[in-house]
Amino acid sequence: MTNVLVFTGLFLAAVLSRLVPHGWNFTLMGAVFIFAGAYFKDRKISLALMLSSLLVSDFFIGFHAQMPAVYAGFLAMIAVGIFLNVDSSRVKILAYSFAAALAFFLISNFGVWLEGQMYAMTFKGLIECYVMGIPFFWRQMIGDVGFSLTLFELAKRLLAEVPAKAEATVEVESDN
Repeated sequence: MTNVLVFTGLFLAAVLSRLVPHGWNFTLMGAVFIFAGAYFKDRKISLALMLSSLLVSDFFIGFHAQMPAVYAGFLAMIAVGIFLNVDSSRVKILAYSFAAALAFFLISNFGVWLEGQMYAMTFKGLIECYVMGIPFFWRQMIGDVGFSLTLFELAKRLLAEVPAKAEATVEVESDN
């Protein structure tokens, strides 16, 4: 039951963060996928969360040519999250969420360059694509790191409450 609630909460947070007005690349999406990689031991659940939330939000904001690169970038974020646990240290979460944001930046901008519409199909064009993407990277990195720290901290606190309430219930029942 807990996995269903976590999945639903993450799905709604991811989709809504993409649909409400926000700064470019400043959404919960990356943090949700990093967290999903850490939280769900069944990797298919993380993948289903990513695909469903991206497809639903893309349905509303519009499908686009960079979708394969964007989805691949978010898949990399799940892969980075696999190396974290819900109780990982803040420093580890910060470092890994930065690495995940960097992976997304490299993959998604490579996709933009590969499309061949905005930049020359040369090494110089690739470098120009990455340079022009830096303002978007900073926003995403700040969002991914900040939202990841928040999600993991929230999960630590909420999951600490669940066993405490279960123990209290057992204690009360055994007193009778």
